[in-house]
Amino acid sequence: MKKFLAFIVVLLIAAGLFVQFAVPKALTNYLKNKVVELTNAQEVTLTLDSLPSAKIALGYVDSVHCTADDATIGELNLKQAELNGSSIHIDIKELLMPTDGLSREERTNRVLKHASRLELSGVITEDALKNFLAQKIDQLKSPQVTITPEGITAEGKVKILGRDADVQIGGHIVARDGDLYFQMNHINLENAVLRRVNLDKFLGDFNLTDKVKLPFGMQFRDVELRQGEAFVKAIRN
Repeated sequence: MKKFLAFIVVLLIAAGLFVQFAVPKALTNYLKNKVVELTNAQEVTLTLDSLPSAKIALGYVDSVHCTADDATIGELNLKQAELNGSSIHIDIKELLMPTDGLSREERTNRVLKHASRLELSGVITEDALKNFLAQKIDQLKSPQVTITPEGITAEGKVKILGRDADVQIGGHIVARDGDLYFQMNHINLENAVLRRVNLDKFLGDFNLTDKVKLPFGMQFRDVELRQGEAFVKAIRN
């Protein structure tokens, strides 16, 4: 009988240690892996807080804070990317013992049962937007991008009839249908042959986050242009 009781005590202690340490670690690693999967960031830090801390073992997290350095969303580089959330409930059973036959997206959505607030934010710099436009517009050479609260200006050179022409593109970054777009408002072209030509009839939008599936149902909703950068935010519906 004593041996049996001692076994039960040891078993309870082991179970307590597992709940206290293994489950929070598994949850932390899962969320960090999701951020790395989304952003390809090399350096990710993540903290979970609850009071009492034992709630984390049951899947209840009061707050989560995560930072990712040199993050990439689709083809766009984000500076100072952060993930913040509060009053989160994770399905620990699904986390530790995944249901067979589910896709990665289905499992992700099943793991997160509830979140009062979940948002991803980051900063798009002038250099990041310059590199994106240089990749998307093959003819645009040596682009320079200026971001102000009033709007975005991109200047560069293109070849027209074998001659260099100066091109100026004006626009904004907007959030639409959960994605980010560079929305062009005007295009002006100038060279010695053509003089100055307005090409506004060729206006179009470039999807900055094309084919990116944000986890946990988050979608880009807010954009704020600042001096030298654009602050963007995605929130969970």
